[in-house]
Amino acid sequence: MKAIVKKKLHTLFEQKGETEIFDGTKTKTYGYNGSFLGPVLRFNKGDKVKIKLINELDEDTTFHWHGLEVAGDADGGPHGIIEPGEEKLVEFKVTQEAATLWFHPHPDGKTSEQVYNGLAGLIYIEDDNSKSLDLPNKYGQNDIPLIFQDKTFDEKKQLNYNAAMNEDGTIGDTLLINGTLNPKLTVKKEKVRLRLLNGSNARNFTFKLNTGDSFEQIATGGGLLNEPVTMKEITLTPSERAEIVIDFSKLNTEDELALINEEDGSTLLPFEVSGQSREDSDIPEEMNDFSITDEEMDLPVTKKVELFGMMDKVTINGKKFDPERIDFTQKQGETEVWEIYNKPDEMGE
Repeated sequence: MKAIVKKKLHTLFEQKGETEIFDGTKTKTYGYNGSFLGPVLRFNKGDKVKIKLINELDEDTTFHWHGLEVAGDADGGPHGIIEPGEEKLVEFKVTQEAATLWFHPHPDGKTSEQVYNGLAGLIYIEDDNSKSLDLPNKYGQNDIPLIFQDKTFDEKKQLNYNAAMNEDGTIGDTLLINGTLNPKLTVKKEKVRLRLLNGSNARNFTFKLNTGDSFEQIATGGGLLNEPVTMKEITLTPSERAEIVIDFSKLNTEDELALINEEDGSTLLPFEVSGQSREDSDIPEEMNDFSITDEEMDLPVTKKVELFGMMDKVTINGKKFDPERIDFTQKQGETEVWEIYNKPDEMGE
């Protein structure tokens, strides 16, 4: 991953490029400010951010901030098209607490293919609370961003989006982590924070240590948990994020250590443990104070949402997407309870 960008004014280009994923071969890819994937943007709660967005592709696109609380005109959804050669300035204030988010394009009918070709990057939000916690926070040393994506390549080592398509979406046969084939992560005998993003189009990952040892989950895509949760595996569906901490000082480093996918038993990321950390961090017992009141718990369901279908047959409450139609409205500041049903198709019933 590229170095963290931490400033108030950013410029992001969506562009074509070539990347040497396989030794000696240039693969045609998309990227932000580079040939493949994008930089990590770091914001602080309260920041007023300006981002100049420039589309250098030869097709329509958008810039979407997945998980970021912004106004509709800055969100970069399917209605926020930026044409080839066009640029746009978006401004927003960061109002949410610490979290790991991501950004990607979101044009109607082209989202999955543009992400597949390489348009994805991470966003870190920090706040006073997260900075006060003694969590691993040395970027690239004990605080590691990891974007997991499965791809299919043709005989010329070019990305082949259509070949990876099936009735459940786009499933690839080759794993890339941060755009790299067969990576290995070198860590010290200390607590290491992994920020996991399932950036695949349709594949689920169930992350687990091959030794069966446990780790601590400290955050979801929405931010820090109230307290760490000890677990031995965690499942992420496409677009989901989670932060986990592995204590390598407590593992048998003479064993071969790796993060594996419990879904199919495949090895995702081998670890090489080298040396002892000079300083270590402690995971606090309390990290957040999010709560739901008894009154909110007793609220009736205010909206029902039925999700159905795959590919071009996806509907919400029986309706296909239409950027000119508004289906739900609500008042700002009022708590709502939504009941969401993922209806199986006829083949699965």
